[in-house]
Amino acid sequence: MLEKLKANILFKKLLQRPDINKAYAMVEPTDSWYNTITMVHNSLAEIQKLPYENVGILSHDNLKLEAIYYPANNDVTVICVHGYTSHAEREWAFPGLFYHSLGFNVLIPYQRAHGPSEGNYISFGALETLDMLKWVEKVNEMNPNGKIIIHGLSMGGGIVLNLSDKKMQNVRCLIADAPNTSIEGFFRNVSKEVFKKNDKKIADYAIRKYQKEFKVNPKDFDSMDIVAKSKYPILLAAGSDEHLDELFSNIKKINPKETSIVILQGCNHGNGMYKQTETFQNAIKEFIMKKL
Repeated sequence: MLEKLKANILFKKLLQRPDINKAYAMVEPTDSWYNTITMVHNSLAEIQKLPYENVGILSHDNLKLEAIYYPANNDVTVICVHGYTSHAEREWAFPGLFYHSLGFNVLIPYQRAHGPSEGNYISFGALETLDMLKWVEKVNEMNPNGKIIIHGLSMGGGIVLNLSDKKMQNVRCLIADAPNTSIEGFFRNVSKEVFKKNDKKIADYAIRKYQKEFKVNPKDFDSMDIVAKSKYPILLAAGSDEHLDELFSNIKKINPKETSIVILQGCNHGNGMYKQTETFQNAIKEFIMKKL
């Protein structure tokens, strides 16, 4: 009984709608993330000067989901997929300006249960993957003869990998930056870190609650299995401090011809675009220009 209670607490703590205003909040100059966070805020102020449109879709389960669209009068659109509990605009302002400077349209959706998008719970990639298919449809409505790149970070990177076996009109390539790869692994890792004693049983209960709440099996969203059936070229990126080399090597073996890898030295989770800007942006340009 105690394990079930802890599992319910774990589920709510991890997946209830977050306060996204805490994401990328300014830190003290002594903080190791100070330079990155400063770049985030400066680029947010810069991108908000650009012409934009608010666009929306209705999810398969009737949630109103919102996005910001920065047009560039181009036939290429980059869909930017944000991470867990993140502020979409802040996360994607800096890379969004990069893509806009290349002449690409930029769409930044807020995931369900984030910001102006409806929903009480994050599903850590399962339902968000279905939402992203709707966003692809929306972009194709806006630009029927265009080309689409999908770039995701962290949970967003996992969503990108989940999309890799789906048939999506006009999608040319995918970029997965520091991707999470397993919903089940997410629960088990956090349960082990938080509870230690009886963590496996607590995680089992939380996963069962997940299945009941969302009516999906998290095993169906294991990125490693999905990537084996990928229909698209994928660029995998991560900081060297994340130690995803082995994971990326395994993905590369699954799909050798269509997979590129960039490991960003001295970077940890999610800050590669900021600390190794030129290296990462050059890798992206080299990758996408061959696919468009």
